[in-house]
Amino acid sequence: MNKEVNQPPLMVSVQNLGFGYPGLELARHASHAWTAGLHLLQGDEGTGKTSWLKVLAGQFPLRSGELRFAAGPLPAHEIFWQDPRAELDAALRECRVDDWVARQAASYPRWSQSSWEAHAQALSLRDHDHKPLLALSAGSLRKLWLAAGWASGAALTLIDEPLAALDLPSVRHVQQALAGFAWRQQAPRVAAGEPPRCVIVAHWDRLQGVAWDGVIELPST
Repeated sequence: MNKEVNQPPLMVSVQNLGFGYPGLELARHASHAWTAGLHLLQGDEGTGKTSWLKVLAGQFPLRSGELRFAAGPLPAHEIFWQDPRAELDAALRECRVDDWVARQAASYPRWSQSSWEAHAQALSLRDHDHKPLLALSAGSLRKLWLAAGWASGAALTLIDEPLAALDLPSVRHVQQALAGFAWRQQAPRVAAGEPPRCVIVAHWDRLQGVAWDGVIELPST
């Protein structure tokens, strides 16, 4: 018999966190806890949204404080993060889309091929399968990162500005896909034995039609 899951489990937290750049403090004595479900980091340009995601991915140096995962240190295959603004290195530029996807499938034990195919179809990615990543537009690359993140099954999935450079049909699909990670949508699947996921999105507004489990509004710097 499947047990009922009422409260989302704690996934990741920060205590007394401090980080930033020389001359620009982005967080000081910040503490917060994220449960399973769908969460938003909301803020204008320059408020540190991307830096927060890098901190949670373990890719940004801390000045103070601590980052903790409820289940202990997360291995790489339990964190999905792809910086959409980062320059592709030489190897990635020449890598074909289908080869890159195959690498993700091999790297994430809970990869869902059916999920990947559904999102790739909805986001019009299938026509790019045999292209090198350098041939993809900024919008297509962003769609590639999104579809792979959702299909990864990673316990912590970090998404930066999901609607940037997307066409309207893709925007609608992204909003629908994100809504599926809200706790009220996840809870029945977790009760049936599926591992919980924490999806944290950085965006400048609340994305109309998306019900968030938690929202942090970052102050202007």
